[in-house]
Parts: sequence; C-alpha cells; structure tokens
Amino acid sequence: MITQKRHFFYQPSPLSSIICWSWTLVIFFIGVIIWLEITHFQWITLFFFVLFAVIAWAEIHFRSINVYDHKFVVSRITNPHWLTLDLDQISHVTTSKYQLAFVANTKIYSFILPANSVIEIKELISNE
Repeated sequence: MITQKRHFFYQPSPLSSIICWSWTLVIFFIGVIIWLEITHFQWITLFFFVLFAVIAWAEIHFRSINVYDHKFVVSRITNPHWLTLDLDQISHVTTSKYQLAFVANTKIYSFILPANSVIEIKELISNE
C-alpha cells in the first residue's frame, strides 16, 4: 500500500529525448553565434541565453511521474495529467539500469529515470 505521494523526474523515450534536447541546444547555440558575431553585449544574446535556461528548467521540472492512491500519473511539459493509470492497468514491466518500460491500455510506454527511481517505481508497481 502506498502511504505517501511519490514524485519522480523522467525524460521521455531515448529518441524523443534526443530530439527535444537537440532543439533546446539549438536555442543556446543561436545565442552563442549572435554573441560571437556581435562583439559587444546585446540584449538579443541575453534573451536567447535566458530562453535556453527557462526551457531547460521546464524540460526537467515539468516532466514528472507521481504515484499515489493506486494511481500512476505522468506529467508532460504542456499537459500536467498526460497519462493517468490505475496501477492494476500496468503490465509487462521491464527495466534496465536507467529505463522503465511497461504496457498499459495496449500501448508501450518508455521512460528514462535515475537508477534508484527505476527500482522504486518497479517495486511500487509490483507490490500493488
């Protein structure tokens, strides 16, 4: 039985993660290019560096998995309740060192997590 709300940060499947972070780094490199082309300080350079920092923070902070009250809730950047499942609906849980994958509602979901989070989520799912 889950007595408290558990909160984990994740990254999407490896391919999606590479695509998202590549676009985020493009914003950073645009700022670097503008900074190197124009030798003195420009507000546009600061804008791109701040935009990069905000997007990087959002990509880390808003991608979360919450487990509470027999519910498994996955939040995305733009949708805070993208996936809400009962723990009973989750089957075929597979794990590797940093990856958690499972089947729910005939769809395969894959997440990249820290190693200790993978172990803890697998235990929470299998105990229910």
